[in-house]
Amino acid sequence: MVLVALLTLVPLTFLGAELAWPAPLQFFLAVGAVIPLAGFIGAATEALAESLGTKVGGLLNATFGNAPDLLVGIFGVQRGLIPLVKATLVGAMISNSALIMGLCYIVAGLLHRRPRFKRDEAGHHSVLMMLTLAAVLFPSVAVFGGCPASRACVTSGGTVLHISVGIAVVLLLAYVAYVLYGIFGIEWLRRDGNGRDVQFLADQASSGEGPGWPLWVSLLVLALATAALIPVTDILTASVVPVTAVLGWTQVFVGMIIVANAGNVAEGYAAVRFAAVKPPEPDPESGRGSGLDLALGIASASSIQIATFVAPLVVIYSLFGHSMSLVFSPVEIAILGLLVIIFAYIAHDGESNWLEGAQLLALYAMAAIVFFALPVSAFHV
Repeated sequence: MVLVALLTLVPLTFLGAELAWPAPLQFFLAVGAVIPLAGFIGAATEALAESLGTKVGGLLNATFGNAPDLLVGIFGVQRGLIPLVKATLVGAMISNSALIMGLCYIVAGLLHRRPRFKRDEAGHHSVLMMLTLAAVLFPSVAVFGGCPASRACVTSGGTVLHISVGIAVVLLLAYVAYVLYGIFGIEWLRRDGNGRDVQFLADQASSGEGPGWPLWVSLLVLALATAALIPVTDILTASVVPVTAVLGWTQVFVGMIIVANAGNVAEGYAAVRFAAVKPPEPDPESGRGSGLDLALGIASASSIQIATFVAPLVVIYSLFGHSMSLVFSPVEIAILGLLVIIFAYIAHDGESNWLEGAQLLALYAMAAIVFFALPVSAFHV
């Protein structure tokens, strides 16, 4: 019901753009409109998994799950808003690793005291998140190690841009391997594109907790939500520059905190819902993971998709307009690196509690303060 109510923001966003309402109003209407559209895209792909099978549904989820971030990247690159695009990509990864997982640990800890999850699965997610860190670390090291941004090496046709494009191609190949392994591979425990336990999704469908839409309804909802998301994202990116001028915010803060979290609301809700559900303990005999296993899968898989699918596509697309490398500032890399280390440390023992969740939220809050307070020049490389 909440998503349906929020859909009213979509026509209001179009009306505001048509009537040239104040830029801040257009911006926040567009941000709000992204939330239900992303939610319906996720619900449609989940329903398609029930109708067409988990392989097809998982592939659609892996493709459309981060559509808001991809569209922000495309329209942002078209308008030359490179700081916004980079901040949105890193912000989405940080939001998944700290904010969403922090909320999941708190909910699971309060409901199930010390919930356990599969250590080997958590370790698998940790390794893939390290790949996320490597995706932004390697090109940045080239700059920090002797190819400063003031030189031609970061411009169109420069060395760092060539490195970024090469890494983008490698990441896309890694993403193909990730899809083949996680969706089409023959595994004891199969998962869809968001790392969810397939058996759990089947149980959901049989219990009536899933969307339960017919095939044609799922396809129609997916098409309409994606079609509406395109102009909404266009309006959002078009209003960023006047909004930052009026409110005094930087593109980095807008991308890191506001835009990134708008696209993650639907996934965050799903992860928290799975963290709260029973059984609190993994079942090694059936291969079924706990709700917290599913939450871990959703949060980490979303970060992996952004790093290995969305970011490389945006880099390659930028070659035809305002070129964008995979070079990020030391502040962004430091925060992302800390989150990956903390995620791996918390996950290594196979159990959690609400205090660990609160600590992740505290780290995210500190990062938000840094992004809000520092000038945009601090993120230039």
